[in-house]
Amino acid sequence: MSKARIVIADDHPIVRAGVKNLLASKGYTLVEECEDGKQALDYCIANPVDLVLMDINMPVMDGYEATSELRKACPNVKVIALSMLNSDVSLIRMIRSGAKSYVLKESPAEELDAAIKAVLAHGYYYSEFVSSRLIESFGTKKSEDAHELVESLTEREISFLNYACTELTYREIADKMSVSHRSVDGYRDSLFTKLDLKSRVGLALFAIKYGLVQV
Repeated sequence: MSKARIVIADDHPIVRAGVKNLLASKGYTLVEECEDGKQALDYCIANPVDLVLMDINMPVMDGYEATSELRKACPNVKVIALSMLNSDVSLIRMIRSGAKSYVLKESPAEELDAAIKAVLAHGYYYSEFVSSRLIESFGTKKSEDAHELVESLTEREISFLNYACTELTYREIADKMSVSHRSVDGYRDSLFTKLDLKSRVGLALFAIKYGLVQV
């Protein structure tokens, strides 16, 4: 039986009950059930916790903010995003906030079990959802040295990368950068070619990995 102390934060009682039963069947110890991110954050600050299974859309404090605040207040507590949101934007935001894995609620029980084991043992886990996005994100040809690529980026391209790591649409990014939507498409396509990437997720993960955005 795992001695890891696990907290679940989800505003739906039926979901919490289902996850609780799953954890019990796998031998994990659930120490607290929380209805929102604030409750989870407060509990982790006051009690020893190893892992939080964090929903995203919750009242009071959502999963993005709770994960970000938890990383600052309790850096040793690991977070697995457990969400219904099958979107690149939610994946990017949770990774930026500090989540170590992203598992869809529709995934089989074995997927969550594997994520928990890997995150506790190694600090991260690429779920099927994340892996598929990564496969779609990166090109197949060999790129030149990544640090040389970073140095070749213009200020406007770096600015675009920062916005690409948010929930903003491309049209909203154009407004923020005070340029046309076509110009933003140009920045995106230029970066796809320069960095040998295929999607917004790829751009965001590249920016995060090489410190082009603050996480």
